[in-house]
Amino acid sequence: MKTTNSKNISAFEAISKAQYLSCAPILFQTVYTLRNHSILALLDKSKEGLSIEDLCNKSDLSRYALEVLLEMALAGEIVKLSSDKKYMLTKVGYFLENDNMTRINFDFTKHVCYKAFDKLDESLSSHKPCGLSEFNPEWETIYPHLSELPENAKKAWFDWDHLYSQTSFTPAIDKLFELFNPKVVYDVGGNTGKFAIECCNRLNDVKVTILDLPSQIKMAQKNIDVHNLSDRVDFMAVDILSNPVLKGEADIWWMSQFLDCFAPEHVHNILTAINKVIKDDAHVCILEPIADRQKFDAAKFSINAGSLYFSAIANGHSRFFTTDMLTNLIEDAGFTVEKIVDNLGISNSMFICKKRV
Repeated sequence: MKTTNSKNISAFEAISKAQYLSCAPILFQTVYTLRNHSILALLDKSKEGLSIEDLCNKSDLSRYALEVLLEMALAGEIVKLSSDKKYMLTKVGYFLENDNMTRINFDFTKHVCYKAFDKLDESLSSHKPCGLSEFNPEWETIYPHLSELPENAKKAWFDWDHLYSQTSFTPAIDKLFELFNPKVVYDVGGNTGKFAIECCNRLNDVKVTILDLPSQIKMAQKNIDVHNLSDRVDFMAVDILSNPVLKGEADIWWMSQFLDCFAPEHVHNILTAINKVIKDDAHVCILEPIADRQKFDAAKFSINAGSLYFSAIANGHSRFFTTDMLTNLIEDAGFTVEKIVDNLGISNSMFICKKRV
């Protein structure tokens, strides 16, 4: 896997990188403002580039605003300036405007994380999601209140969550069919029901039970009804941390980016509770983005940033796992990792586990 060794760069390169980092939040807000006012879109559509005068005529920003924004974007290599004083997008600017994954990560950072991360230090010191107070000071974790987030934050959160999970669903389900051909699947932490829908669409005779918080079950039920799958999808409204009585009929216990929502001791309790009721021939399949299993530095960077989202906003104590960390949690709960399937979707790996007898 490719990694960057910062020790190989010169002192000049290092201090330049440090200076860029010190102003990175300002560049981020610059890009957001340019995108929000359709300046990036205007430049993207223009093959010959646009002058300041052109942009003044085509946009709702003043000349002053355009000048200071574009000068910063030029320094940040988001735009370039031709010899005839026309602005054009660089390759970086092009992807900021057009790449779906970049846009989703960008919007998640802007609408969910940006202001809340002012309280990252406080969150890490107290092991509480202090940044969540940006949305409501009474909330203890984000999960029961996802439907209550402001519209831009709610859209950004679900787009982010679905991007990384949903792109993995089809190849993961195909692998489950190839290996096990399950008839009953428990979707633990089923969220909006996207996995259950995909599972039913791809596996004709499977039945799915979604286990999640009551607020999430309501959203999932709406989606299941829209897809006319109520005869194949059941629901169990449950707080998985409250020692619920679980049934053990599943061939597959599925968890997609679910365990990363909990502290290690809670992960242990969840897996132990499943271990008590799971059939001997059933499997637990855990889908997670694992930082040390990524092929690209940018993927590892994004996943590590996501861990700090859990720290500051989601719950104050969970994170994305490393391979060793998740494997140890699985084994400590009485399971064995039989197989790890990598490169599912954008960044996920599936840990296929069986009860240790």
